[in-house]
Amino acid sequence: MPQAQATILGAGAIGTAMATVLQENKYKVSFWDINEEVIDSINLFHKNSRAFPNLGLEKSIRAYKDIGKSVASADLVVFAVASRAVREVAASVKDHLPRNCMIVSLAKGLEDSTFKTMPQVLREELGGDFSHQIAVLSGPMLADHLITKNPTCAMLASEKSNTYIKRAKEAFENDWFKIIETRDVTGVCLGGVVKNALAVCSGIMDGMGLSPNTRAWILTEGFREMARLIWKMGGQEETVYSVAGFGDFLATAFSDSSRNHEFGEFIGKGKTVTRALQTVRETVEGLGIIEVLHKIALKEKLNLPVLASLFDIVIQKKKATKVFEELERNL
Repeated sequence: MPQAQATILGAGAIGTAMATVLQENKYKVSFWDINEEVIDSINLFHKNSRAFPNLGLEKSIRAYKDIGKSVASADLVVFAVASRAVREVAASVKDHLPRNCMIVSLAKGLEDSTFKTMPQVLREELGGDFSHQIAVLSGPMLADHLITKNPTCAMLASEKSNTYIKRAKEAFENDWFKIIETRDVTGVCLGGVVKNALAVCSGIMDGMGLSPNTRAWILTEGFREMARLIWKMGGQEETVYSVAGFGDFLATAFSDSSRNHEFGEFIGKGKTVTRALQTVRETVEGLGIIEVLHKIALKEKLNLPVLASLFDIVIQKKKATKVFEELERNL
């Protein structure tokens, strides 16, 4: 029986970490990326110069700039690009996808202009023929800890259970990476989105040196806002308290390994958004989602004061100390 093949679109931190999972499960792994330095680093030196540069990669891993070549023999295609790039990448790859491949999104975001989830974007771009082959994998999957094979649990969400989704679960699950199936795509997607914003909030408070009492209070209120938003948008209550909701929130909000937390911490210490982004270097999904969540709250008439305060600090550039003082008075 030929070895199963997986292509990871995007050779960033989470894509590189997921390659470790798939190789553990006997997949032959390839990358696609637009960064020629990263491609050469993987192909020539078996390292990823952008993510985990000190970690050696298996010599069998290949990286491509030609997206068609990268997926030509893929049984599994993993979207590990930033959420803002998912539609463009999907449009580029759709004519090259093998008909029976599984498609899994790792991107945690909503489309800025439409508020659509990544599975919705993929279904639109790839067409109806692939709609039942698309799933989203989300949960507390910090790349630094996933790549070192720390015990991890995530949720694989798809609208229907079928052989493609079961194959996708088998592709990822092993002794140290547990996969839970769910049909609540909306809840899983929104959990992964809102927690990124709350991780920025947590980082800002850490950067400001706020008391653990204050941080716990504000983040508890933030999690309640996350729950209200998920319910309002049609997600299920059990997802809010699952690893894709509460679990992802905990891991990201309190971890120094989180880029969103790191970005927020720089803001809390007085750096501008531009300078904080330059320092973090990797994609900060929480930044873009703060404005999207603000628009959704206005549209749905939701009172979300913690998320509104984040909008004031990060987007409106208001002074964090004054914003949090006002938030504490009004909660």
